[in-house]
Amino acid sequence: MGRLKKVKSISKVFRFYIIIFILLVAAQVVGLFIFFQVGMNIGLINPANYYEQKIERNRNEIETANIDDLQNYIPENCVYFVYDSKGNIINTNRDIDFAEEIWNIISNGRTSGKGYYYKVIMRNNNEVCITGYTLNAFFNNKYMNKYFPNPEIFFALLFFVIFILNIVMISKQFGKRLSKEMKILNKTTHNITMENLDFKINYGNIEEINAVLSALDKMKKELHDSLEKQWKLENMRKSQISALAHDIKTPLAIIKGNSELLGELDLNSEQKIFNDEIQSEISTIEDYLKIIIEIMNSNKTLKVEKKIVDTDEFINDLINTAMSILSHKKLQLVKEIEELPTQINIDADLLKRSLVNIISNSVDFSPLGSKLFLSVKTYKNHIIFDIHDNGRGFTEEEIKYAKEEFFQGDKSRSNKNHYGMGLYIANKFITDHNGELILSNSEKLLGARVTIRLPIN
Repeated sequence: MGRLKKVKSISKVFRFYIIIFILLVAAQVVGLFIFFQVGMNIGLINPANYYEQKIERNRNEIETANIDDLQNYIPENCVYFVYDSKGNIINTNRDIDFAEEIWNIISNGRTSGKGYYYKVIMRNNNEVCITGYTLNAFFNNKYMNKYFPNPEIFFALLFFVIFILNIVMISKQFGKRLSKEMKILNKTTHNITMENLDFKINYGNIEEINAVLSALDKMKKELHDSLEKQWKLENMRKSQISALAHDIKTPLAIIKGNSELLGELDLNSEQKIFNDEIQSEISTIEDYLKIIIEIMNSNKTLKVEKKIVDTDEFINDLINTAMSILSHKKLQLVKEIEELPTQINIDADLLKRSLVNIISNSVDFSPLGSKLFLSVKTYKNHIIFDIHDNGRGFTEEEIKYAKEEFFQGDKSRSNKNHYGMGLYIANKFITDHNGELILSNSEKLLGARVTIRLPIN
């Protein structure tokens, strides 16, 4: 027995990733704090009050040192100013104007300004020493101080970068999980769209998506049952129509035979006219039945069975059949056969039937004693059949719709024995052969033109 999938709602999945994110951020804060503390413990980072403490440790020396030696006791990166009791500058490591500003700051009771914090130390001889220092942590290595921001800013930037990486990582994982679930949904909808209904739906781990999949599963089953029922009804209808068409042939043959027997009797002129009309309408009914049977056969799915065929043999067979069709209306066949490959991979029966349908149509719509042009050539790994006739050609409507079932178009290019099936059937066979049937008008014979393109391999 398979393991049951643990299904969660999308809100629970989202909360799960939010909790993971919070834990990662917390771990990030703790980790950076520990790193900062370890850095101070091993001397890699000096604390923010490092200069302040060092000034306090050197206080006695600053109070008593000779004025020329005083700078030896002032920490690096700190400033100092020595004044007399009236505020006149005696010594400094900065410019005089800056020293005057610092005296004013201290005189006003402030302990910071101009980017520094200040300590006032009374020296011998009533001198006043003001030392300025910063309260920022810094690296103990001068190269790190030169090329990196101070540790506080550095760790803040590091926190921000890791924070962004956490967001990217969590959102990517969340998106990957959702994408996995959506692939199941997309695969299911694609199969249903393509009417591929014989498959089992695989459910995911998210409740909301599973609810949609469940609805699609029900729809799939109902659609499958509906299509199966429709298919059975359609096949039954076709079988009944085909059987009926065959059944009609028997009484029709009897009527035709009796009519032919009547024609052998000594009939008066009026009776002969009536009998001729009966014979004519029997022929019309036979054409109807032939077309009905052809429609039923054309709607069946034909399996294209390609095989290697001798090209010359196929073309000669087609030309002989075409000559036989053309002879009924005394049409002249003009051939233009270019150099062709010795063998082609086609379904010869299916292709010949398509071409014969088109040639038959062209003959029917061509004037008595006119020409029919047949061209066969290869182009870009395709074999191309071009058929031109001397008829009136296609209208724009016919070029657009003539390949549809039962389309008859302009009556001047139709006759009583055509019901819009020739091009429809030919196009169906060519499409089944992975080819293309193109309708246009001929500049060569000023009639209709039908072009067939088929892949050779």
